[in-house]
Amino acid sequence: MEYAVVENGVVTNIIVASEDYVHVFDGEAIPSSEAQIGWTYKDGVFSPPVVEENTQQLSSSEMAETNAPPVEPVKEPQEKSDQV
Repeated sequence: MEYAVVENGVVTNIIVASEDYVHVFDGEAIPSSEAQIGWTYKDGVFSPPVVEENTQQLSSSEMAETNAPPVEPVKEPQEKSDQV
């Protein structure tokens, strides 16, 4: 059986254990096959986190459209000549 470990209203871990499992860690083990780490748990309901639009990760094509300066290529190290 799958359990969501909930601490302060947030799922911090997902574990698989028998039904007679005794949870000895911080938080509470709540049976769930749908909850994911980072979800919230309130009033008996698991909910995915709310992602604000301006904090979403940009795709590679969106990043290419930004006005960021180009990145300089890394130069290979030069070998030192043996001078005596």
